[in-house]
Amino acid sequence: MIFLKKILLLDYEPCVVALVRQAFEATGGYEIKEETSRSRSLHTARWFQPDLILSDLSSTPSHTDELTRQLEADPALRDTPMLFLRVESAAAGGVISAGVLSGYSFLAHPIRLEDLVHYVADLLHLDPVRQASDALAG
Repeated sequence: MIFLKKILLLDYEPCVVALVRQAFEATGGYEIKEETSRSRSLHTARWFQPDLILSDLSSTPSHTDELTRQLEADPALRDTPMLFLRVESAAAGGVISAGVLSGYSFLAHPIRLEDLVHYVADLLHLDPVRQASDALAG
């Protein structure tokens, strides 16, 4: 039996959600849940119990800080890794960068979807090639 890793997408535009969902679901190893309502983010995270939370860093800093504090205060979610993405137009002049900021992983635009999938697999200690072949075999 294959257990899918659960990823919660927070604060994304519908077109971004569709692309990210498609990229992860194509591997056969992820279940994706999206939440575009800031007021329901914490409730959805508690209900879904994700293995990873992907959040749009371009949302308001106060909302990001508030959500981070709420997740850290929740015993069921405090150890859930969070990955913040900066999703803005290419006209903003992006630089590819990644790292850890204040204990949280982040990726800055522009990033290819394949690179995002591989970064998440590394973050969750998965082998994306083996994971995809296992999903096809199972």
